[in-house]
This record gives sequence, C-alpha cells and structure tokens, in this order.
Amino acid sequence: MIDPWNAIARDEKAKDYLETFQIIRNVFPSGDDGVALGIAAHTRKPTVGERANGRALLNLLSGSYVLGSVPRTVFVMQHVSDAVDETRVVWTCCKNNDGELGKRSAWTRENGLFSHVPNFDWTSWDQDGKEGLFTLEEVREILEKNPDGLSQKNLTREIMNRGLSKRQLIAGSTQRKKPV
Repeated sequence: MIDPWNAIARDEKAKDYLETFQIIRNVFPSGDDGVALGIAAHTRKPTVGERANGRALLNLLSGSYVLGSVPRTVFVMQHVSDAVDETRVVWTCCKNNDGELGKRSAWTRENGLFSHVPNFDWTSWDQDGKEGLFTLEEVREILEKNPDGLSQKNLTREIMNRGLSKRQLIAGSTQRKKPV
C-alpha cells in the first residue's frame, strides 16, 4: 500500500506519474501471481455546491490524469458532509477494467473499522444534501411575489434560497428536450 501517493510522485505532471508507475512495475511482479497494489491519493477540493458521483469522480483525482488512467480499478471515498464530527463516508467504484462498477455504498468509521449504513438517504445525497425537489410551481410563487419582475441574478438567488444548489440549477437549465 502506498499512502499517500504524493509521497512517491515527485510532481503532478503526467511524465513524472508515468515514471513512478514504471518504478513500481519494476519492483513488483506482474501477471496473475503478482501482488495487488493499493494507492491512497487525494481528490481535489470540490467547488461550492459540487458533488460528483459515479465515473465523474475520476475527474476529482488530484494531480495528473495518469493517476486514474493507469490503475485497473479506482475507488473514491467521500465524506457525507463537511461537519467535523461526521463519521459516515460514501464508497464508490468509479473505474473497474475487470468487471462491473457495482453499487455505491455508505459506511460509518468506528475505531478503525467500517460498518455499513443501512437505509442511507441517497435522494438527499444526490441532491447535494438539499431537501426535496424544486418545482415550476415554486418559480411561479417567486415571480408572483415580485410583480415588477426579477433580474436573472435575483431569481437565481431566490431559487437557491429555497434549497436548489447552483450546480442543480445550472444542470437543469442546460438540459434540453429533443424536438418531437
């Protein structure tokens, strides 16, 4: 196990990462009788309101794209929240060249061990922890309360104040239906 990756990779450039992987390959035997190698690497800091899931988690790996392209399998562990006393994490396989990705799962860290979290609220997780969905009716309510109109900036702020993240708002505005 290499923990952390940046203890052996000199720089974040692709060339340095590839050289480091080659050194590792020269030390450990390859093939079916070779050893499994684990690498603990950090993700970049997400922007406000950003929460990647699934294969998109590969884009969060810190450093060169090589860190996600060379390994056969990549797992990402994310904190459930930013609270300092949060003990739950979400575990996701975002790359598996030798099989299916499988389902993501939630776990609690307890004394160096992990316990599965039953009944994890995936709906809340997928909505960046925001409650419920934002509806067209809510937009209508905002506009009715502002009969003189709102700038796009102020409408966006009102919508976000009701629980929709900026990422969700942008994603929703860019989704286009195909013409019938």
